[in-house]
Amino acid sequence: MSQFAESERPAIFPVCLVIDVSGSMSGGPMAAMNTALPAMQRAILDDPTTGEIARVAVVTFSDSAACVLPLSDMAHAQMPALSPQGGTNFAEGFRVAREALVDGIGALGRGARYHRPVVFFLSDGQHNAGQSWKDDFDRLRSREDKYGAEVVSFGFGQANRDVIAQVSTQHAFFATDMDPAVAVKEILHTVLLSIKTTSGSFRAGGAAGLSVPQSTGLTPLPVLSN
Repeated sequence: MSQFAESERPAIFPVCLVIDVSGSMSGGPMAAMNTALPAMQRAILDDPTTGEIARVAVVTFSDSAACVLPLSDMAHAQMPALSPQGGTNFAEGFRVAREALVDGIGALGRGARYHRPVVFFLSDGQHNAGQSWKDDFDRLRSREDKYGAEVVSFGFGQANRDVIAQVSTQHAFFATDMDPAVAVKEILHTVLLSIKTTSGSFRAGGAAGLSVPQSTGLTPLPVLSN
């Protein structure tokens, strides 16, 4: 049951995880992801403030992309089990992420209040599809769109640092000299802390908005998006 009366219900914080499930994620990285996602759900539910306002969607991408968890209250969600697939198409990930946010925010109901969405983008590889990812990324982050999102990017493994720095609006990170499975665990921990601290700021009436705590295992990158 909500701890808030209907008349004082706070604005929702929409979050979308966009996760690379290309073939290179097989083995340890995918196992770590499938362990970390349910743990994240439990941690969100253990924090009443975060659980009350955060709504989480999960989009996976390889050659194509799919919304495997619509924007959901973690109290009523079942985290999907992910499996590795083909290549790496950033454009599809960005396109489906925007669709997930539009559909999920629309489902909140008429007049529902919400903060600017945040997309957490995770990849261990390089975009290898024929189409450019730039147009879909620009639509996802557009400030002129009421669904336009902040994008926080995380790269590890064989990801290109410069590209990871481009597919972000405020914060970009790279897991340097780290086993890929350990990198997944560190990245998801940072995502969880960001969701919790940002939710706490919103609930307290703070104007700071998105907060991404520093991690000793992740190297900040200069954001290169225009």
